[in-house]
Amino acid sequence: MHASEVVVVVNRRSRRTSHDLERVHTLLRTHGVRVAAFHVAADHDELRRHVKRAAKAGAPAILVGGGDGTMAYAVDALAHRDSVLGVLPLGTGNSFVRSLGFDPHDLETAVAAVARGTVARIDLGRVNGTYFANFATIGLSSEIAAATPRATKSRSGPLAYAFAAVGPLFAHRAFRARIRWRGGRLDLRTEDIIVANGRFFGSTPVTADASLVDGRLALFTTDDPSRFGALRTYLAFGLHRQESLRGAHAVSAAKFEIRTRARQRICIDGAPLGKTPARFRVAREALRVYVPEAGVARG
Repeated sequence: MHASEVVVVVNRRSRRTSHDLERVHTLLRTHGVRVAAFHVAADHDELRRHVKRAAKAGAPAILVGGGDGTMAYAVDALAHRDSVLGVLPLGTGNSFVRSLGFDPHDLETAVAAVARGTVARIDLGRVNGTYFANFATIGLSSEIAAATPRATKSRSGPLAYAFAAVGPLFAHRAFRARIRWRGGRLDLRTEDIIVANGRFFGSTPVTADASLVDGRLALFTTDDPSRFGALRTYLAFGLHRQESLRGAHAVSAAKFEIRTRARQRICIDGAPLGKTPARFRVAREALRVYVPEAGVARG
């Protein structure tokens, strides 16, 4: 579906916005994409209001510029609506863009996809009633995300998470969790739980076959409750070897119920949401989105 006109909403606080904002205008003109309205939102809440208002008004396509946290707010406003999402990668990690099959740093290819008009329906995750695009975390990763200042992310990019990790790494305590899904259960002590709708956590596939169109969520955790275990997990993800860790658990299912003895922070795509318990569901084909000509990335 080639959109005759699009609404563009960009997060002013995303890492690449100040650097690439003029380039976004140029690329839209170059590729012949007509813009009905262009908004630069001061924060996530304002961005969500613009997206929701445009969708309610019947905008055929809404392009959203930002990173994974920005996309979390956007997809929650666009779930089960007719408007098509176009992603403009302007953030730090851009894992959702990667899960769609785009180069996470190639803004021109993302705009070209809008001009070409290849649309797919993809799944969304849902936790405690809120939709998310790519992944949710419970435990240490959520504490690190919450402790990472936006200004630091803008300056330092992915290194910002490493700088912010020091305090939570020593302050956070391992927790007991019970994870249920159809046909299975895990009871363990851990530092972290990752539940992904998309394929990637950072630049690493959460599981080998994870996809945005498989009707399942991918859960990863370990039963190593030590701080060194948490460090080993992050290193293993960096090396794409997390499933070979001793005590690793990788499970795919349409639903998960997660309860923790001590309540743990939940983040969706790096944005704080609330605390456990957590009820996860996959929302099948809940979002229409522009994708590369080859289609959505699969495992």
